Amino acid sequence: MKKPAVDPALAEAIARCREDLPYYARHLLKVTDKSGKMVPLELNEAQRKVHDRIEDQLKRTGRVRVLVLKARQMGISTYTQARYFWRVTSRTHANAFVLSHLEESTAAIFEMAERFYDNIPHPAFRPPTERRTSKTLKFAGIHSKYRVGTARSGQVGRSMTNQFVHGSEVAYYPDPEQVVTGLIQSVDGPGTEIILESTANGAGGWFYDRCMEALEGRGEWELIFLPWFDLKTYRRGVSPDFVATEEEQTLARLYGLDDEQLSWRRAKITELGSEELFRQEYPSNPTEAFLTSGRAFVEQKYLDAAELECWTPTMVGEIRPEGFFVPAPSGRLRIWVPPTPGETYCVGVDVAEGLEHGDFTCAQVLNSRGLQVASWHGHEDPYMMGDILRALCNYYRKAWLLVERNNHGLTTIRRLQELGYANMYVEQTVDNAYADKLTKRAGWLTTTKTKPLVIDNLAALVRQGQLGVFDIETVRELRTYMVDSKGRTNAMNGRFDDRVMALAIALFGLNTMPRHRPEKSSWAGKVYEPGDATVGY
Repeated sequence: MKKPAVDPALAEAIARCREDLPYYARHLLKVTDKSGKMVPLELNEAQRKVHDRIEDQLKRTGRVRVLVLKARQMGISTYTQARYFWRVTSRTHANAFVLSHLEESTAAIFEMAERFYDNIPHPAFRPPTERRTSKTLKFAGIHSKYRVGTARSGQVGRSMTNQFVHGSEVAYYPDPEQVVTGLIQSVDGPGTEIILESTANGAGGWFYDRCMEALEGRGEWELIFLPWFDLKTYRRGVSPDFVATEEEQTLARLYGLDDEQLSWRRAKITELGSEELFRQEYPSNPTEAFLTSGRAFVEQKYLDAAELECWTPTMVGEIRPEGFFVPAPSGRLRIWVPPTPGETYCVGVDVAEGLEHGDFTCAQVLNSRGLQVASWHGHEDPYMMGDILRALCNYYRKAWLLVERNNHGLTTIRRLQELGYANMYVEQTVDNAYADKLTKRAGWLTTTKTKPLVIDNLAALVRQGQLGVFDIETVRELRTYMVDSKGRTNAMNGRFDDRVMALAIALFGLNTMPRHRPEKSSWAGKVYEPGDATVGY
């Protein structure tokens, strides 16, 4: 019996739909808009951004492992349902599992999948169902399944074998680490996909930790962040008397916002009742998403302004103990301004143990006006750090050096002393128990008394717009530096504060630097004459 001829146009559409999700969604999938009307699924700007990033990762690595941190109502859950429905209805033996944080969310997600299926306009794209329940669509002939569940316990999904997994609002799971670990174990092999998306739920927990790791380029997950201004619908008409505030002007320069977006933001802040709540619900950067009200060491608006002052370093590389600079794209030393004749410099150092996955060591280099000119950041053995610091300080004209002597810093200080580097801060204290004996100790000691002094000084400079930092990573670290309920300042859970402490110590060091004196040959023999304003200065 002769097979019926295949319509060439239909064959072309089928082929394109198998490879092009945006095309497939636009022509075959229906969603309800905010007015309740059934409309084709046309990917918005945020959904397109996620799609492009996922496709890029799939092409590079052969699989998808993505975290999506988002502002509210960006449509990412809808996008992921469309993607996985597309996968299981166009492939054989393909299983997709979607896990939500609440029963009502699980029901809404499955209703969306059923709506997709029931409204596909052509049977060529709608495989018959073998089984259809309140949580499962099993397709006959192709042996593929689409299932949903609720994150009640860590056992959910463990007995399954899936190729595609979507975790919705992962930060709100009751036990995210156990639940997600079980889900991950159900997925293996090339071509598999795991998409975990959520709005933020405070600083801490499995989702937060993985996002922070991804920001630092660690781990297997790639982070996609969606700020509120990624959606063109988040804008509002501008009234004739609209004038952007200084803070709004800063945001406009920082993120490329126009007046309609600023007008929408202003109205939404009024609706929510506070700017802090707006920043949590509609963040502009990943760090802001996890902040909780009242905990930031300094207000984010001042750090927004500080970020505008940052620029790309002119040199990146390594400083060798022998004293010469070696260019390297991923080097630990970043230089914005090379040493200048006649200038003096101060270096503040926070020393860590040097373990590969532990805390970092950081050295911040400032000129005499307090402007950041260089920064060294990385892992290094504390003993060898002495050699690196001597080379760095010699490079910057025998800079005034303050090494935090807490813990591992003592090893670094002793090595510097062995090397004969003398231009170091020495703390002098009077011990009354020993007849007012004067005690001298090299290095800076951070205590409960000294830490607030240097941190408060740093905060004041940020608020005054006088920070003088060019390094974007330092500003980002300042964004995650927090004040706890007892008034103590430390890095947010899972983050680091080495850049912050090194900078605070360096800023303190500016006030302790030995007074610079010109070479004697430049002033010796001059005689003071009345009216000569140059002699003696």
